[in-house]
Amino acid sequence: MNNGNALQFFEKMTAKAKDNPNCVKMANNTDYTHTDAKFILKYANKNTEVLDLGSGTGLIVNKIYDKVKSIDCVEPFKEFSDHIIESENVCIINSGVIEFNTHKKYHLICLFGLIQYFNEKESIKIYKKCLNWMKPSSKIIIKNQFGINEDVTVSGYSEEQKTDYFAQYRHINKEVSILKDVGFKNTNVVDIYPPEANRWNNTHFYAIVGEK
Repeated sequence: MNNGNALQFFEKMTAKAKDNPNCVKMANNTDYTHTDAKFILKYANKNTEVLDLGSGTGLIVNKIYDKVKSIDCVEPFKEFSDHIIESENVCIINSGVIEFNTHKKYHLICLFGLIQYFNEKESIKIYKKCLNWMKPSSKIIIKNQFGINEDVTVSGYSEEQKTDYFAQYRHINKEVSILKDVGFKNTNVVDIYPPEANRWNNTHFYAIVGEK
């Protein structure tokens, strides 16, 4: 499994994006983006410059853009990013996350519902780049499902999604170790959602907060 497999899945999804910004949610009957936005704003204010990787249709960005100094949104598919709000402090970059690069430095980098679509080698590459893009004492937040007891890799046809689906939910302790090995410090794992959000017995939603 690699990000190329996941991108094929999302490319097919763009056909649904024009009239449905919620199409990017894997569980279409739930929406925890208000929880995501509230959590991000614990680490952000009107002086915060944010980099959001994998912004999708802006379900989170559109809830926080007016409460921070700026947000740079990296999203491979224009069909998704067309839903992101137009504002002077919002910059949309249509690029793959692995391919993206910048000389800018940020106070906060967000990867929400993203890193599960990259294998371990790809994720390490992304984390190293993020560390380079961060100001001193800045924060990174990684939120998605992680394996509870072991790595959980999904590769093939998904009954729920009704198509081929690719994701790697690495063991939560392993992901924390990866971040520490890359150079992040003061890592903290937060059980971000209510129990009912965790529908599978082998994965769990967590937010990992790390510091440069």
